[in-house]
Amino acid sequence: PRKKQDRVDYQLAFQELFGEYHLRDISKNYDFISTRTGIQFYNNDFRGMLFADNNLGFRVFGTLESNRLQYNLSYFEMLNKDTNSGLNTTFQFKDEHVVLGNVIRQDTFVKGYNMIFNFGFSAEESSIEYNQNGVIVRPAPIGSLTPHNVKAGYVGFGGDGHIGRLNISHQFYQAFGRDDRNALAGRSQRIDARMLSLELSVDVDWMRFRGSYFYASGDDDVYDGKAQGFDAIFDNPNFAGGQFSYWVRQ
Repeated sequence: PRKKQDRVDYQLAFQELFGEYHLRDISKNYDFISTRTGIQFYNNDFRGMLFADNNLGFRVFGTLESNRLQYNLSYFEMLNKDTNSGLNTTFQFKDEHVVLGNVIRQDTFVKGYNMIFNFGFSAEESSIEYNQNGVIVRPAPIGSLTPHNVKAGYVGFGGDGHIGRLNISHQFYQAFGRDDRNALAGRSQRIDARMLSLELSVDVDWMRFRGSYFYASGDDDVYDGKAQGFDAIFDNPNFAGGQFSYWVRQ
């Protein structure tokens, strides 16, 4: 018989479903502290290099020094996404717990340049998960398929803005932690990895001339007990042309 060529799919998803509580104003210039609980969007840096997602979490945030200092502290209990759409269509937990935080200082050193200091921690429990198309996704289908725990921490700093006519955006992260049974090595490994991104541009009339550089450490020996390949928690980068550019999609 002739196979059907059409496919019909639909989802009902909650990309944002949260409640916000304003705790108090803490200065006459309306600096504040608030909390937000539920499914919400959070980005831990300027360009989404470490974590940028709509997920279930609790967040404390606010401002100081007349909004020149901004801060965030968040905890996420990660939800499984729909396999084909990537939306929050279920309330099934992923067995991954994430803590994130940052402090942003506006007009650091010079006016127009903003600096950020950030950290993150991900604890992914050992589990076996098949997606809705019947393909194994956890543990990753490479090497040994033995379930394993991964605990990874991240510390970083970055900046975004302009210094004179030069537009600049940069981010650095150092990753550390432990994978209790790496799929390729077949043994426990200590995590020691890093990444760096840099984007510079200059505006001339209505044109912007931009150059981008990205570096992530790799691992040249999977058996030395040290995992050096960098991996983010939930990366969704807006970098080198935007989220739909060739670089991001490839």
